[in-house]
Order: sequence, then C-alpha cells, then structure tokens
Amino acid sequence: MKTISQRQLNRTLLSRQMLLGPVSLKTDKAVERLVGLQAQVVSPPYFGLWSRVSGFEPGHLMKLRDSEKVVRAALLRSTLHWVTAADYRWIRPVIQPALEKAWQGFFGVRKSGIEVAPLCEVARGILRDGPISLNALSDELLREFPSWNKEAMEYGVRTHVPLVQVSPAGSWKGGTAARYKQVDVDEVVDASRLVRRYLAAFGPATARDVAAWAGFTAIGKAMPEDLVEYRDEAGRLLYDLPGLEIVDGDFPAPVRFVAEYDNLVLAHADRSRVLPEVHRKKVLLTAGRVCATVLIDGFVGGVWKLERDKKVLRVRVELFAEPSKKLKKELDQEGEKLMEFAEAHELDVRWIV
Repeated sequence: MKTISQRQLNRTLLSRQMLLGPVSLKTDKAVERLVGLQAQVVSPPYFGLWSRVSGFEPGHLMKLRDSEKVVRAALLRSTLHWVTAADYRWIRPVIQPALEKAWQGFFGVRKSGIEVAPLCEVARGILRDGPISLNALSDELLREFPSWNKEAMEYGVRTHVPLVQVSPAGSWKGGTAARYKQVDVDEVVDASRLVRRYLAAFGPATARDVAAWAGFTAIGKAMPEDLVEYRDEAGRLLYDLPGLEIVDGDFPAPVRFVAEYDNLVLAHADRSRVLPEVHRKKVLLTAGRVCATVLIDGFVGGVWKLERDKKVLRVRVELFAEPSKKLKKELDQEGEKLMEFAEAHELDVRWIV
C-alpha cells in the first residue's frame, strides 16, 4: 500500500481546494466543488470564494442566492453553510441524525416534554404563509405550546424541518436578520455519495476525517468499496477516489489569504496537513472561533483580520515567523489584492519574534 507524505497530502488538498492558483469557474460550480462553505458569519464565504475563483465578485454569490440556485442553511456540523440547492436536497437527509444529536446536546433538559410531530405540524402550517424569522416562528409556536421552551422549539423546527434562508440573508456587508422557508428534500439517504464528494474536495482522508467534517461518526462506516487506499506517514489508512491525482510535495504553493472558519482548516480530524500543531491554538480559538489564515509554502504561517480605526479599514497580518525579503514581497502583492477586494485602505504586516 503506497505511503503518501505530509507534503503530498498538503499539495493535494490545496489543489482540490483550488488554492494552488486562481481557477476559472462559475461561482455555483465552485460552491459545488467545495461541497459547501461554512457561513455562520456573513463575510468569510465571500473571501473564501475570492481566494479560489478568478474574477469572483460578491454580487455573483448574491445573484445565485436571489435565484435560489445556492442556499444558506444549517447543514454540516449543524452550522450554516452555503451549498447549491441541488446538493442541499440530498445532503440534508444524510446528516439528519447529526442534526438531531446536536439538538439533544445543545438543549438537553430544556427540550424535555417537546413532542416533535405536533411541533413540526404547527410549524409547517406557519411556514406556509411565507418566509419568517426563527424568532417570529417560535413566538407563534409559544402561543400554541406555552409550556415548551421557546429556544428549544426554534432549534427543534430547524432540526426536523428542512429550512433555507431567503434573500437578503447572507448579503455581502449586510446584517439583515434571516428569514426561513421550508423546502423539499430527497427521500433517499445515500451516505456513500457524501463520502465521495468529501474525498473529491478534501481527500485522501481517513474515516475519522470524514466524520469530523460531516459532524457525525456513523458516516465513517459508509466508505464505498471501490475506493483507493493509501497510508500516511503515521501509518493511518487513507481513502480516496480512483483516478484522482496525488500532487507532488514540491509543487509550488503561493501565498494565500484564507477566510475565517474556512473548511480548509476544519475538514479533517488531523489538521496537520495544513495547520501545524505548533500553531493550532493561534488559529482555533476559544468559543469555536477560527481565525482567517495565511498560507506560506502551503501551510498556515500566520493569521489576518480586518480592523477598522475610525474611517480607516486595515488588513492586519500577523505572521508566526519573520519573512524573507522575497516572501515579504509576495505577501505585499497578495495583500494588495485582498485590500482591493475588501475595499480596505491599509495593509499592516507584522510578525512574532
């Protein structure tokens, strides 16, 4: 069984994530290729697409949202994601057990006494009148079920009824409260299909990696029989789709500014193929926060963020080591492109000594 080096895993991941160079691809096809972009914060998906797709503009994603070809909804790991509407229809039934487990974990005794069937029946009746915010929905549910916990009902409906957000939710530089509508989903549950899509975007990977990305352990048992098998340098079994390229570890990897909460750094149980363990706590913060990162030679070598000082919007970059003159020039060049996209005024590059 062939062993794949850490650098080969790194370059292969970057290639499948469209981060070895800008890719000419329509926005909906890019979202499809990535399976989804984590979107519990509004702006990161826009930066995520900017870093990958040549010529991407925020209006491209908003246009797809308005036409409902791409939707924003609770999905993988029970967090909001942008996914194509076509993918949502079949992915949602696959992850239903994970959503239910999350509801139980988040609310525990607060959901005590809630009966799912009547809750969903009443909620669907309310939703038939048109898009509504979850807060307004749970206000109406509370009138019907006054003894049940309001927040637990709100989350319970989101768990058991397929809901997607409608325009203008998720707008670039927007803050409009989200309204939801019910959509139809497939009845067939095909977990192996989700495994294949994951591997196409993030492989080769272990069964634990798939489970970490999807948010539930059981999917690790849905590995198709025709997968190719490798070993990593630690001897762990890796799966991949037949015929997909393993990129050479010496393939050049340019500086890339990767968005907050990007699945690049969240989609594996072992994140060391892109995030060195020594830097993990600098990127994965408390309360589930995930910093925007700087890729240097393919690996996380710093973090970045937008800072506003009065009327000045600044791109603040903090590297984990002092850059060479050549690297500093590359950082400045890529940073200028980021500034243009973010409509920022200054670029501030610093490093930890």
